[in-house]
Amino acid sequence: MIEELDEMPPQQLQLEVYYKLIEEKGKFGLADYDGKIVVPAQYTSVEYKGYEPYIRVELDGKFGLMDTEHKFLLPIRYSKLEVFFQRTDVYYAEYQEEGKRKTDIITETGSSILPAGAVLQGYHGAEIMVNINGKDALIDGESGTYLLKPIYDSVDSQGPRYWVCQNGKCGFIDKKTHEVLVPLIYDDKYTYFRNGLVILVLKGKAGVMDEQGKIVIPFEYEKISSGSDNKIFNVRNTSQKEALFTAEGKQFTAWYDYITDDISKQFYYYRQDPPSGDVYKFGYVDKSGKDITGPVFDRPVIFYASDVCIELKKNGQTLYLTKEGKIRKKNCK
Repeated sequence: MIEELDEMPPQQLQLEVYYKLIEEKGKFGLADYDGKIVVPAQYTSVEYKGYEPYIRVELDGKFGLMDTEHKFLLPIRYSKLEVFFQRTDVYYAEYQEEGKRKTDIITETGSSILPAGAVLQGYHGAEIMVNINGKDALIDGESGTYLLKPIYDSVDSQGPRYWVCQNGKCGFIDKKTHEVLVPLIYDDKYTYFRNGLVILVLKGKAGVMDEQGKIVIPFEYEKISSGSDNKIFNVRNTSQKEALFTAEGKQFTAWYDYITDDISKQFYYYRQDPPSGDVYKFGYVDKSGKDITGPVFDRPVIFYASDVCIELKKNGQTLYLTKEGKIRKKNCK
């Protein structure tokens, strides 16, 4: 159920009116097309769109609001004064008060449209994020209704969902229906959907879930990370070993002490930790997960997809790994 707030200021309808910019000694104003001065040329800039009911003026980095009779509605005191979303009757404002930066969404009279005691956190489109008595909420800036009531410790807008946390547990809520998509049982870790998948933490264990709530990688691992598109997952188990998993949840490499997960490269390299006193050794696996070299190299070199081969060291000896996964003694570049 959507709860209505106090009545929001009505949208103002106005026929489009056009003015021309005038300049005098480096200052700007407005005049109508008959030459009548609407705003004297004494401001650093003048901002006006024909469908807006009021005119914003700037003087030395501060903004104010006036009507077409050159009467000030809001004084020149705001460091930012912008029309809020698609409304023409309310404004996003930034200003200083008692030495502190303040933000608000206000009418032409300077009164806030936010609920009493609400602190503006920001907005995305028409969605206004506020904090009320230490709790986050979301308000529809067009209708003046709560999208999410002030009961959450944190709310984050993520595409078609909200990531919400309450009492240290988090989940997802659908923006359109406001129904819970993913229950608030997951640990308070920042996460987001990519490629229809999301990494979550449940009772200290990481897993991967799809948009339908199906578990793709079970919640039994110490850590899971991925590249920017959530197509390959680097999974660390309780033995602190790492392996790569597909977006379908299939493990396709063996467990190593470390393995890269960047699919933009030609091969993945891994590290095999040695017995005490020995040095680390590195090896390579191909995109299918097949180990093509064994852990024999002194240090890793990134193999980019554009490379023909890369130069490696094996016990001080120079070798070359080709794009086909072959090890040669001669340079193949």
